[in-house]
Amino acid sequence: MPDLRIHHWLVPMALAFAGWTPDALAQANVEPPAKSPPAANSMSPPTPLLAEVKYLAPANVPQLRAPPKRYVAPKGFAGYRWGDLRTAFTRLPAEPAAVRAAWAFGQERPLEFICSGTGMASYQALYSGCSLDEILRKAHPDREGGGFHVLSEYLIDGQGFKFTDTGVLLYPVVYEFCANWISQKRDVPKDFNELNKFCGMRLLFDTESRSQLAELPDDHVTRYELVLAELIANYGKPAGFMWRGRVTLEPIENSSEPLQRAERKFSTWRWCPAPDHGLQPSCNSSVILSIDPDQGRGIVLFATRALWQYAYARETGDAQPDPLFTLMHALQPKQREVFRQKKDAERKAADERAARVKAAREEKAARKKAAKASAARQ
Repeated sequence: MPDLRIHHWLVPMALAFAGWTPDALAQANVEPPAKSPPAANSMSPPTPLLAEVKYLAPANVPQLRAPPKRYVAPKGFAGYRWGDLRTAFTRLPAEPAAVRAAWAFGQERPLEFICSGTGMASYQALYSGCSLDEILRKAHPDREGGGFHVLSEYLIDGQGFKFTDTGVLLYPVVYEFCANWISQKRDVPKDFNELNKFCGMRLLFDTESRSQLAELPDDHVTRYELVLAELIANYGKPAGFMWRGRVTLEPIENSSEPLQRAERKFSTWRWCPAPDHGLQPSCNSSVILSIDPDQGRGIVLFATRALWQYAYARETGDAQPDPLFTLMHALQPKQREVFRQKKDAERKAADERAARVKAAREEKAARKKAAKASAARQ
């Protein structure tokens, strides 16, 4: 996997992309960097990933197609469709670049109890006329998204994709495959290859950092904004999106007062997201666009329901707070870091309590054993 310098909450996001129409993207062969940029001192400003930036005026932005009125979910990528088996992909390396797993109880489905019998009016005979199978289903709630979830990530060396209209390069590209099965045993099922299916992609792209934007005119169009425009042109507007204008105040000629520049704002945009902290969205696939404005690193994520379920399983397990879940639900990384520290403190306290209980039990058992031995000698 190429060595990437990414903001800490995007580190596990060194992944890829999916589903553009053929006329929107073209494959681009990318020469992997000989070495990664030197690590920045934690006390110094992050080093921008773009070595050089040029001013792009709004008038010079290519005209894109009119966006669809409603969200059009991507069906797949590079000739493959979501749900295709990993074994159907011929160009991917034999071994994944990374594998992650999680286990979850899942989310309980809304209760729908249907009984084939007519029953009796008395509440004491509520289940009268129902079959045994129907009664057992009522007693055991149905859960969705439970069991083991495995995410496998694959990269093709030097493969990237470029928007044909704006020319923004998306690189590196990582293909994602999800497998899910219900079990309590930590054994890989024999039919794993039949469960391991294409479930999403992520792309990284370089964009202008805050420090670089400070040297450019206020109306400069960033690569992030170009990617957002391309996504809207292909899939429609993201949730909560509104077109907003920007007002620029020019100083009076010969004025000695410096012009105060407002800091550029960048949002995480999501197309058909899952409900807040929810298991999965209502559509078959979602799109997420996010950015680390300090380093100038953007990410595009295409996620099916299986990938949302995997992130939910990670979040509800020991991986809290999970970076993928943080990204998909547009949560604030700083707040999540506070949450992570709180969870670590709680786990540490729980381990210390368990150690004290164990030590007390061992001491009690030792005293009992010594007393028993002393009684036997007497």
